[in-house]
Amino acid sequence: MMEKLKQFIAKLSKRERLILYATGLVLLLGAMDRIVYQPVLNLFEELDQEIGVQENQLRKNLRFLAIREAVQSRYAAIAGHAIASGGDEEEIGGLLNEIEVSARNSGLSLVNMKPKPVAATESGKLYPVEVEVETTMAQLIKFVYGLYRSRFILGVKKLQLTPQGGGSDRIKGYLLINKTAIG
Repeated sequence: MMEKLKQFIAKLSKRERLILYATGLVLLLGAMDRIVYQPVLNLFEELDQEIGVQENQLRKNLRFLAIREAVQSRYAAIAGHAIASGGDEEEIGGLLNEIEVSARNSGLSLVNMKPKPVAATESGKLYPVEVEVETTMAQLIKFVYGLYRSRFILGVKKLQLTPQGGGSDRIKGYLLINKTAIG
C-alpha cells in the first residue's frame, strides 16, 4: 500500500506534489482543530463561566460578611425583647402595658383594647391586639411613632379612621397592633 502511494507521488509533477502536500497540511490542520483545539477551547469557556459564577457568589458572600457585624449587634440589642420569654399571658400583658404607655405619652384616649388569639408563625408567635382610640391626628401619629420606637417588635397592621363630625378635629380610630416574638 505504501509502495503504491510512493509510486503515485513520484509520477506527479513538482507543482502537483506541492498542491498535494498543501492539501494534506490543510486537512491535517482542520482535523487538529476539530479534535484538539475546539474541545480545549470549549473547556476553557466552561471554566471561565464557572469562575464568573463563583466570583459573583464570592462578592455576594463578602457583602454579607461586611454587614454581619452590624446585623449581629442589632440582633443582640433586640434579642431580649424579641424572643418570647414567658407565657402567652405575660407577652400579651407586656404588649398591653406598652400600648398604654405609648398612649399616655402621646396624650390620646384609649376607648377599648381587646387581645386577639395568639397566632403561630414560621419564626415564632404573633400577638395581635385590637385598639380603639379617640384623638386628634397629631396625637395618633405620635402614638404610632411611639409604638414603632418600642423596645418590642410592634407593627400596626390595620388602621381605620372615622371623623367625629360637628367641625371637631377629633377622630375615632381602630388599630390592629401586632407584637412579633421569635422562638
